[in-house]
Parts: sequence; C-alpha cells; structure tokens
Amino acid sequence: MIKLTISEQEQVKIHSCVKRCQKRITHLLDRDFEYHHLAITRSNKFLRNHDSEKMKMFVLFVDLGGSTRMSSELSPDALAKIIRLFSQEMAYIIEYYDGFVLKYVGDAVIGYFPTRQIQTSAKNTIFCAQAMMSVIKNVINPILQKSQYPSLQIKITIDFGNNNIVRYGSSKQKSHIDIIGLSVNLAAKMQSLGKPNLLVIGRQVFLKLPRQIKTDFRKIKVSSKVWSYHDFTSKSPYPVFWTKLS
Repeated sequence: MIKLTISEQEQVKIHSCVKRCQKRITHLLDRDFEYHHLAITRSNKFLRNHDSEKMKMFVLFVDLGGSTRMSSELSPDALAKIIRLFSQEMAYIIEYYDGFVLKYVGDAVIGYFPTRQIQTSAKNTIFCAQAMMSVIKNVINPILQKSQYPSLQIKITIDFGNNNIVRYGSSKQKSHIDIIGLSVNLAAKMQSLGKPNLLVIGRQVFLKLPRQIKTDFRKIKVSSKVWSYHDFTSKSPYPVFWTKLS
C-alpha cells in the first residue's frame, strides 16, 4: 500500500506539533479542563475582512469515525469531553499549518487554507493531515486508552478551488458569514470514500502538489454509481486520489 513520505524537515515540524499537543492535554480529562482558544473568532475576522470576495483556497474536512457508536455507549459527559478534545486539537493543528477553522459540524472540523503560494499551501494541507494523524495516534489515543475510553479514528479529505465568502445579513459585524463553493462540497462528499488512516484528495489538489509528493498518491478506482460527482469542466466523475498516513 502506498504511503505518504515525510521529509526530515516535515518530521521536525510534525514532532513539534505533537509536543505542543502533549503539553496542552496532560490534564485533558480533569473536570476543570477548558480550552481558551477561539479558532472560529479568528476565522470570522479573516472572512469579514474579505466579505463578498471570491478566493482560491484548499478546504480540509477531518471527520471523527465511530462517533454514532460512541454516543450510544458513552455517557453524555464522556462523549462531550472526547468531541471537545478532538475538535479543539484539530483546530490547533489547522492553525499551526497556516489555516483557518471555518466551523465545527457535529463530529467534523472544517478548515481552509487561503493560497498565498499555491504549491506551499498545497504541501501545508497535506502535512497538516499527517500531523492530525500523528497527534491522534501518538498523543490522544494513548491518553484515552489509559482512562479506558475508546480510541479515535479519523478520515481526512481535501479539495481546492475558488470559493465565495458570503455574509447572510446586513450587519458587517454580526451577521453570519460562511464559505460557499464547489471545493467545499466536493471535500465533504469525499468523506464517503475515506477510510481511517487514509487521506483522500481531489484532482485539483493533486495537480498543485510537487512531483515528489504526487508519487505517494494513487488514483481511486471507483464506480460512477458510488462516486458520480463532477467539477465544472468535465462530464466525467471528478478524479480523486489517496495515500496512507503514517
């Protein structure tokens, strides 16, 4: 099975991300454990500064697998702690890789990465996904297992394209603001193809990657009955690719 190759430089950055997580959540299951970082506020400020603009960006979905089963097996308090831990740590990682957290949707976190230098932003999203997997595997799951909580599994999908920043009311400061675009929709739809420990990306992401990273991805062969979604330029299903995260 093909696997994402991590350069020594990226390994150092991911290791730093893991260490930061370990420091934050040493007492994560304490009753008074609370995050003080408001990622959504930071995102809202950025979006309001670009109200009604069209912007190229990478969109990342990270979804917590098995949350429905956990909701039936765990107490509401235990489930809330796990969801809070998962969502907040994924938010920190998105920001660590120069992204913004758009929203929390149930058991998923949506991040976006506006493009400054496209290839750099593309690499950042890929290694952001790897950092998420490393934090789950090396920090969060060992702590949860020690407290006899279930281990977590995540699915990550990424797409790229133009998206519109849309405000839903007349108040520039208070009205809800969001992102609408094909890449948001496709990244969400790709979750149906994802599996734990795999990263699934759309063709537009694949094309932006440097050659040495492209070689770590393989095109997903999937029936049009299972994956029938198109981009705006083709009548054929939108190509998607995958790699295994370490």
